[in-house]
Amino acid sequence: MRPLIRIAILSLAALSLGACQTGTREASIAPVAEAKPRGIEGRWNSIGGPIAYNANFNGGRFSSVEANTGAVLAEGTYINLGPGQVSIDYTSKARGLRVAANCNQVEPNRLACASSNGNRFEFTRT
Repeated sequence: MRPLIRIAILSLAALSLGACQTGTREASIAPVAEAKPRGIEGRWNSIGGPIAYNANFNGGRFSSVEANTGAVLAEGTYINLGPGQVSIDYTSKARGLRVAANCNQVEPNRLACASSNGNRFEFTRT
């Protein structure tokens, strides 16, 4: 009778351990949400204007390039003034002029700017 009890105990132990391994690993991993852009960091497209261009804000550096050719239009720096507000200081490559602009993030994916030379321009996040 004792061998029968040992076999029963060993069988229950084996079944218990096997039950721990039946779940799939994928089921226990929660899906990772895609990070949403924050602030102005990243790439933006111009809205309107005579030339379509892209602006890049990356770690305090600002640059803009023509959308069709990739030619650099302006380079400079930017600083955050507060939530949704930024100041850009850049040099226009075409005219060699230094320009300052203040921008407000009017929507999460929309940036409205006014420059020291009187121009107004807007961006939308790509």
